[in-house]
Amino acid sequence: MNLALCGLAVAAFAACGDDSDGSGGAGGGGTSTTTSSGSGSPSATSTGSTEPSTSSTTTAASTTSATTGAGGGPQTLEMIDDMEDEDNAIEAAGGRLGYWYTFNDKTEGATQNPPPDPEGTGETPFTMTALEPARGQSKYAARSWGEGFTGWGIGFGFDLKSEDGDKTPYDASAYTGITFWAKVGPGASTTASVLITDPGTDTVGGVCTDECDAWQKSLAGISEEWQQFTIPFADLKQGGWGTPAGTTQIDATKLYSIQFQVGMAESFDIYIDDLAFYN
Repeated sequence: MNLALCGLAVAAFAACGDDSDGSGGAGGGGTSTTTSSGSGSPSATSTGSTEPSTSSTTTAASTTSATTGAGGGPQTLEMIDDMEDEDNAIEAAGGRLGYWYTFNDKTEGATQNPPPDPEGTGETPFTMTALEPARGQSKYAARSWGEGFTGWGIGFGFDLKSEDGDKTPYDASAYTGITFWAKVGPGASTTASVLITDPGTDTVGGVCTDECDAWQKSLAGISEEWQQFTIPFADLKQGGWGTPAGTTQIDATKLYSIQFQVGMAESFDIYIDDLAFYN
């Protein structure tokens, strides 16, 4: 089960090719300050698989067997968040502790929902969206929607391990990558990417400051229909616009944040559901 509405996360997002920073927050009480990175236009693309996909929960500890991805075959999943408890916290399991937040390029007059909480007040916590119709047994998903951003765009996500105001690395080396379901709303932008940070791509790692270029993968084929995306850590590449990480591959032993970004778009409306690590 996820934590009750508590805690706070704040993201400061370094824009691609822009000196302005976006910021966002999530949560109820408590504070947890985070720093995230922006992205350019990644050249890599991911492979999605359309429904149906078979899955069955095997233990109470969020371990699931599933058939997913292009030729993926059976996989063992460690659920990060299935969104079904409707709160803003990821599942408190495996040493993880984080809260969903939103952030954007601060274009004047543009709107993003749920709204960012840059001051960390907890007055506007990230809330899950009820699915109508439901996606099988799933009734809720993480969603961000709005319009009018003309800079690098918007993002939403969470830190994997953030407690008492400090973001610390999470060891995900036991897993091959992440998997999740995604779609966009009618008429919304179909350009989106998933971003993951490590010591070389997050300000807390000491390598980058305001030009942190996250490890990323574009979500090729995202559409108005639900699809499952399987992203191996080995497929993630930096966007190529910011500070080089100093390595050619993400350090899965020290992950900080998982985020989703939509670039400049007249309108955006993206849904994420059943996000998990996989083997």
